[in-house]
Amino acid sequence: MPSHQEIDTKPEQPKQHDYLPPGVVRLFDGTHLEEMLSDAMRLSTVDDEGWPHGAQLSVGECLVLSSKRLLIAIWPTSHTSRNLRRDGRMSLSLVFENSILEIRARATLRAENQTSLNLSVFQAEVEGVFQHRSSYADVVSGVTFKLHNPEQALERWREQIDCLRRLA
Repeated sequence: MPSHQEIDTKPEQPKQHDYLPPGVVRLFDGTHLEEMLSDAMRLSTVDDEGWPHGAQLSVGECLVLSSKRLLIAIWPTSHTSRNLRRDGRMSLSLVFENSILEIRARATLRAENQTSLNLSVFQAEVEGVFQHRSSYADVVSGVTFKLHNPEQALERWREQIDCLRRLA
């Protein structure tokens, strides 16, 4: 067994791109909802005091349109909506290829009162993508949840994805 000194625990520099990897574009094209019922992304915004504000975003609330653009549907009265309306800066964090993928983007309001839930839709333009990987461990999961009623969630997600596609 290697000693502690023999294990490389130095953090790797994150890979940086200004576009989403093709695998992420495929994952969030709205066609894999059933396969990702428990997966969530962390959506971070900046509140009016400059603090990070975190929220969860499911695959049914995000549609990647291209390697540089995505749409998200969120509650209109949430802190996240308020932060995006005011500032627009956001980041999405998710597990991808045994690493944490951090997507930095600027969002603008695209539409309001969408779907039966009257959601707000924001269009986000990707400004930077950072892949954080460790040489000594793989990231195997991130934010996950267990749906109380998967069939109902899938129906709602499909409605939301259809709405986002119409706005694309």
